[in-house]
Amino acid sequence: MRFEQVFTYAWPYGGGAAGATPGTSVLSVAHEPAEEGTPRRWLLLAGLPHVTELLPFDDAAQVRAFARAVLGLRSAPAAHEHELHEFLLGEEGPEEERFATLRVGRDRGEGTRAFFTYRSYVAVPGRPEWTSPGLEVVCRDVEVDRARAEARALLAELDGAG
Repeated sequence: MRFEQVFTYAWPYGGGAAGATPGTSVLSVAHEPAEEGTPRRWLLLAGLPHVTELLPFDDAAQVRAFARAVLGLRSAPAAHEHELHEFLLGEEGPEEERFATLRVGRDRGEGTRAFFTYRSYVAVPGRPEWTSPGLEVVCRDVEVDRARAEARALLAELDGAG
């Protein structure tokens, strides 16, 4: 699989936490090269130092909504501010369904710090009792100006793609 990353936000993982392996966590939006007559396929890569997942966005409109949610984060938090934008990603296969929530926001309980969270799940089709948690990637203190610059680049790529 070949793809081009457009939005990449990485941050240190582990930072002295007990039992944590130091490394880098990442959330990245990428696209596969478009084939003639078909739209680009947009993907979200979420990763910790030793494991990553790749799930598709529904379409370019969902990618655009994600970029706008990131751009909507203010540089300076306001008192009592709470923002949350949630996106559902997923794909179905014959053996299992993989889905995830991606959230962009500010958490009132955390001093209105900006955050990204990605939580995935795996389910056996038709068997809701066979759903298990997958990967969790959390950035609790997003550098808003850096994330917004990445979101602007993502929107420029989306606009350039027609």
